[in-house]
This record gives sequence, C-alpha cells and structure tokens, in this order.
Amino acid sequence: MKLVFHGAAKEVGRSCIELQTQGDRYLLDAGIKFKEGGFDYPEQIVNLPDIDGLLISHSHLDHAGALPLFEHYKIICPIYCTKLTYSITKVLLKDSYKIARIRNLHPAYTKTDLRHLEKDIRLVRYDRQYKHRKIRFTFKNAGHVPGSAMILVEAEDKKILYTGDTKLRTTELVKGPTLDYKDIDMLIIESTYGDRELPDRNETRKRFLDKVTEVTNKGGSVLIPVFSLGRAQDVLIMLAERRFKAPIYFDGMCKKITQRILTTPDPYVNNREILDKMFNHKAIHIGSEKHRHHALSQQGIYVTTSGMMQGGPVMSYLRELWHEPKHAILLMGYQCKRTNGRHLIEDDYVYLDGWRTYVKCDIEKYDFSGHAGKEDLKEMIKRINPKKLVIQHGDPDAVEELRSWAEKENKYIVYAPEIGEEIEV
Repeated sequence: MKLVFHGAAKEVGRSCIELQTQGDRYLLDAGIKFKEGGFDYPEQIVNLPDIDGLLISHSHLDHAGALPLFEHYKIICPIYCTKLTYSITKVLLKDSYKIARIRNLHPAYTKTDLRHLEKDIRLVRYDRQYKHRKIRFTFKNAGHVPGSAMILVEAEDKKILYTGDTKLRTTELVKGPTLDYKDIDMLIIESTYGDRELPDRNETRKRFLDKVTEVTNKGGSVLIPVFSLGRAQDVLIMLAERRFKAPIYFDGMCKKITQRILTTPDPYVNNREILDKMFNHKAIHIGSEKHRHHALSQQGIYVTTSGMMQGGPVMSYLRELWHEPKHAILLMGYQCKRTNGRHLIEDDYVYLDGWRTYVKCDIEKYDFSGHAGKEDLKEMIKRINPKKLVIQHGDPDAVEELRSWAEKENKYIVYAPEIGEEIEV
C-alpha cells in the first residue's frame, strides 16, 4: 500500500493524495490552487486510471475545487463527505464558476458538470465507520470549518490518519477535535503554520472588539472584509459580545453560507444559538446595490465578502469609506500576495476601478485562523504518536521547520514529499 502526492506537497493548494491498495485506488481530497490567470489542478488527475472512491475532508476549494472535473472527464466514483461539507461545497463551486466566467478564466468544466456531480455524492456521519471495497474509513471532527473532518482510513492492517486542515483549539464557530486515536501507522498532517505561532485568540478578539467600539464611538464606520466560510460567522459571534452605536450589516455570499450552517445539523458547530440570533434577528441583510447605498448613507459596521478585497460587495463599501480617517478597515486573516488586502497592510493602497488608491482611513489586521499554529501542530503529533509522519499542505519553509523538529524528536519516520512522490505506508 502506498501514497502518491498529486498536490499540496511543499505548497498550499490543490490537495490531492492517492491511496493505492492491492488493485484499488482512492483519493483523499481533490482541490485547486488559485494563481494569476486561472487555476492549477492536481498533477495528472485527469490521467489517473480508474478511481474507486474519493474522500473529501472539507469544502474549501483548495480541497474540493476539482470535484467537477471528475464529472467532466467521466471519472465516475462515489464521493464521500459530510452533509454540511457538501451543502457548502455546492455554493462555493457555483460561485467559483461564475467568477471564472466573468474574468474570462477557463474553469475546465461546465455548469452541467456541477449539476451532475450530486449523483456521485455519498453523505457520511461523523464517528461512524464505513466500508467501501477494500477500505474502512471514519470521518472525525477536524475543528477547521463547519463540516470539516479528519479521515481515518484502515486497509491491509494499517491505519492512516489524514488531518485535512485542522485546528486544535475550539473557536467561536467550531469545536476542537478530541484526538482519541490509537496505533496510527501513518499521520498525514497539514503544516500551513508549521513555522510560526498564532497570537492568543482571546487577546486578539478583545483587540478587535475594542477597535470596533473605539471607531463607532467616535462616529466612524467599520468595514470588515471576511471569507464567506468561517471568518464571517466568527465575526458575527464575536460582535454579539458587545453593544455598538452602529447597526451591523451583513452582505455577500456569507449570507448563503451562514444559512447552510444554521439549517444543516452538525454536532461540532459551536455557538449555534448566538449565530442564529445575530444572523436572523440582529444583523441587517444587504441584497442589492441600492440597499448598500442606503446603508452607507449612515454609520455602520459592514461585514462583507470578499476577505482579501479582490471583488464582491466589499468594493462598494471601500469606494465610500477609503478617504475618511474616522473610518476603519479591519482585515480578519491571511492576505495573499498581489491582493488588495496585502497591498493595504503593506503599503496602504488598494486598486479601485483600476486606479491605485492610497487609503486614508484606519487599517488593522487580526490573525483569526482556522488552522493550528506551530506549537499546536507539534502537540497534535505527540498526542497521536504515529509510526510514520507525512508533512504536507504548507509552503517549503513551514514544511521544513516542522520536519526538522519531528526528526529531532527521534520518534517517527518523517516524510516531506514533493509533487508526484510515492511513499510506502
């Protein structure tokens, strides 16, 4: 039995690991990697021999974005995921396709492929073992985003645990994993933050809420660009802790995602009642440009997509707020290179309607992440205590630092694979 890495090896994006057993092939995730001018798909994914099953850890497109390719290229196999993962993935895939068409990017699949995908989906419950052909597998809470799972695969008397993306600590939105694993032969772990620590979340939350209070008390408005899954809901739950002098507006695709989270049962969603109260009773939903214009005519706290300010409703708010020092833009997480969010935190400018625009309002960034930091990754490895350790889903520096630490521990056989590399389980 062996693994072949078709993506996310010394990179973040296009997660896709092939598991080969005697006569069968399975995939753990099938994601895409965003790049300027389009997408990168997992290496050789459309040239693989027959795939017998696909297990999806969660709905982020770097783990599930290549799913429509299976329909397009007639790679027909059952696709296993949690109910909430599939519900959210449908929304994200449709939105990704729409954006690709608007920007004249080639998505490599059609709307028909999206519609036909559903016939191959097999929904699974957490903590229940399933059997498919020659493997048994169990989806366990990963603590990353709603619906996310670590996947425990058992085959040929071996146990493989794939973390997908994971966070050890409970957040506003998602309960942390329990890590009740025994006799794991191989742990495949993410390393997004393998070389750095994240700030204390409670302290970060207080700084964020203090800033919102400060700006609104002085008569300013607050623009909070958010990712539609995870951060948007975190923000609503955090804002529930205080009363502000300005109304809270909720705009963009995060409305649809939040609705899916609230209407789909999931045992690991945290603070569901608070989220429901904020979403359905407290926050004012924005549904049109006219409504945005009206909301901007008065003071407000605007929670809207997209999180890196590359498009979407956030641009309408930005056009109205950038020139006034009394307002603030509060960025809630990682900002990729060459995005408006990165330009803003590094050089105080954004591109508005094609023009470089130097922003005069206050700018702050807060590290709210759905990933485990360096020390938590180490703790997870120690607690799971595998015989073999595979470090992936991180940039080369992050992978190398975690690999170096693990080898010094002298308890595990450690791998840091390249794209296309094969590893014996």
